Amino acid sequence: MTCAQTAPGTPTASQAPTTQGLADIIVTAQKRSETAQNVPVAITSLSMGRLSTAGITDTTELAQLTPSLAFNTNLGGFGQPRIRGIGTTATGPGIENPVATYVDGVYIGSSTGAIFALADVQQVDVLKGPQGTLFGRNATGGVIQVTTLKPTEDLHANAQLTYGNYNSYGGSAYLSGGLAKGLTASLAGVFNEQDKGYGKNLYTGHDVQKGWDYGLRGKLRWASEDDSTVVTLAGDYALSSRSDPAIRTYQGLTIAGTPTPGGRRDINLDVDPIVKTKQGGGMLNVTHDFDHMQLVSISAYRAAQLFTRIDADQTPANLLTFSEIQKDKQFTQELQLLSTDKGPFKWVLGGFYMWSQGKYAPLDTQGMLACGYACANEDIAQQVRQTLNSFAGFAQGTYTLGQNTNLTAGIRYTSDKRDMVESQIITTTPFFGVPTVTALNPAPVSKTFPKLTWRLSIDHRFSREVMVYASYNRGFKSGSFQPDSFPPQILQPETVDAFEAGVKTDLFDRRVRLNVSGFYYDYSNLQANQIIQGQLYVYNAPGSINYGLDADLQIKVDDHLTLNGGASWLHARYKDGFLTPFWSVPIPNAASNANPFFHAVGGNSVIQCVAGTNYAGTVFAPCNASGRHVQNAPDVTLNGGFDYVVPVGGGKLDLSSNVYFNGGSYADPQNRLHQARYALLDASLTWKPGNEAFFIRGWGKNLTNTYYTQQQNALDVGDNEVAAPPRTYGVTIGFKY
Repeated sequence: MTCAQTAPGTPTASQAPTTQGLADIIVTAQKRSETAQNVPVAITSLSMGRLSTAGITDTTELAQLTPSLAFNTNLGGFGQPRIRGIGTTATGPGIENPVATYVDGVYIGSSTGAIFALADVQQVDVLKGPQGTLFGRNATGGVIQVTTLKPTEDLHANAQLTYGNYNSYGGSAYLSGGLAKGLTASLAGVFNEQDKGYGKNLYTGHDVQKGWDYGLRGKLRWASEDDSTVVTLAGDYALSSRSDPAIRTYQGLTIAGTPTPGGRRDINLDVDPIVKTKQGGGMLNVTHDFDHMQLVSISAYRAAQLFTRIDADQTPANLLTFSEIQKDKQFTQELQLLSTDKGPFKWVLGGFYMWSQGKYAPLDTQGMLACGYACANEDIAQQVRQTLNSFAGFAQGTYTLGQNTNLTAGIRYTSDKRDMVESQIITTTPFFGVPTVTALNPAPVSKTFPKLTWRLSIDHRFSREVMVYASYNRGFKSGSFQPDSFPPQILQPETVDAFEAGVKTDLFDRRVRLNVSGFYYDYSNLQANQIIQGQLYVYNAPGSINYGLDADLQIKVDDHLTLNGGASWLHARYKDGFLTPFWSVPIPNAASNANPFFHAVGGNSVIQCVAGTNYAGTVFAPCNASGRHVQNAPDVTLNGGFDYVVPVGGGKLDLSSNVYFNGGSYADPQNRLHQARYALLDASLTWKPGNEAFFIRGWGKNLTNTYYTQQQNALDVGDNEVAAPPRTYGVTIGFKY
């Protein structure tokens, strides 16, 4: 958990009050401030109050309030959001998420940067579907758009402290105020520590799945006397350390065929897992209003680093150890020119440049299993550096026909140039004899990936209560080089053609808000992955067909009770002709749904993936995964909750609860590893005095102590899983001024 970047530049999102009924939600989904109910895009908006009462503290928990959003982690530190079945499980230099994360208008390319704390966040908007025109490359599945608090002229401060089970404690603070005429500043900080682990490494005796994180963020904002020019300078820095991923063999069976001792959260390894991350950056935003247009310039630099060490053989024996240092840095510059006239035509023009570099420094795999038991030990040290130079230009316009119909058309051209240099040193120690050293130094490679993306939509407002829309979008995830291939292999760009129709309603005097959308996606050149002997291989699959429905519901029953809910139904299946190049048959020979039964298709060259039992050995062969479920894409997700406020003891009592249901999903393209359906119950009870100067809150997450996983992996050395957090509860005390 790390601290979100603060880099404001797009118009600040806010929640505007209304005299009765539900409040209007203001978003910047089209680069300008608009009411969400008027934007022809499926959006789930979460205010600061909703996030707080629901106990959502970081981005990994956003799925519990957002239909169609799934959020997985990899190696304990890489964030991998997925919207409507579009996402990735791959990591490595040059591998980016197809769901883009923006904080105050700044794109965060590193997967490490997708995980951060929601400390002084004002609003989170999840834009569903390709946003390839205004948000560009790597917005194939959608956008997670985070807006942080703007510094205020009046002195404002708040702080809170929390304590919970597993000896966890933490706090956050925010201070904002004016420094001089037109000059304001803010400073935010957050820290969390968990001293007792969810499980234990029985071999070393150390706790696992515990750790700490902290982050700082500062802003300076200057506005001219007439507010026509606004300059914002922001910076942030965050660190985290955790004993994760605590991998446990699937159903407790090791590579030797013996059960893993302990409970489902315990491990039995000779190496304790660890993941450490750090990230930070700075941003300069300049906005100037002309007579009929606004100019916005957003310049930002970010850097991130992740270190992880894993006992990859999943036994107490020293057979295979994996460690990785990945470093990422980026510079982005965006220019936007927006019309401000109130006429029938609204437009935005822009340009975007990004330079980024990701590298392994190094990626190291060592142990007897690295050479497949053919030697006493093998050490594979790999260095990779992949650099990106991306240029894009975009334009989008909306024309109003009469008073109730809008036509929108947008286009974007992107050119991504990738350069990669890699090397590998393999030191092999035989059972008898002298170690040998092999060096691989392929020639540097370079390739440019150009792409044209677009958006067409029409929306019509039948009344103040009902608006309908339909759209066609082309999304694009950049191509790259596969960072673990010798010689280098090209990953072709992903594309998605998305068709969507929806209705947005405010009914019964704006006390009921129901938004429903249906979609059909043709997803091509999907980038999939497989881990073989500790090495990650990423490759192109033909793609998938995704279609479904999602809905958001909010009901203001009266001034005391508000109900919230969401639902998603998704059919996401791989296209015909998907032959996975690497298919791992797990060891041991055991009756388990982690061990498949196979029969040959077209001789012995292709294996049909059929769930079953009792197959031993390790096989590397193409596997026919056509028509199977897209990984980490549940067919059904639901959430529902309430917020009930009543006067009590000279103040008010706020009872809030949320239930999240996940219908289950598969963790691998072959659909061997299955996360069963599960439900999570969260609740909080908050008391505030009449002046709301402070609060006391009791809270609980996963109150039914449901077991589910945050990560599953299909490996040749035996499949594994990493448990998600169990039941947690505690008390938080805070004040504001």
